[in-house]
Amino acid sequence: MKTPQQIARRKELAIRSKLKKDLIEESGGLCMTCGTTGDFRGLSLSHITALSRGGKTERGNCEILCYPCHEKYEKHPERRA
Repeated sequence: MKTPQQIARRKELAIRSKLKKDLIEESGGLCMTCGTTGDFRGLSLSHITALSRGGKTERGNCEILCYPCHEKYEKHPERRA
């Protein structure tokens, strides 16, 4: 039997996957920062305000980034415009 935490985690992952797919379709498969082309595996769902800082997995707090851009902003969130 799954714990409540496991169930919540699975729901969160499903929400992230769906949002990532939707945002990739809307952006035409482009990184929202540098314009690099990618697909589901080549682009990352990035939280503008990190989950650890109270951000939520919702459209207004997420963007699609290539992995180099995601890495840059993940380590230095102050670089976000």
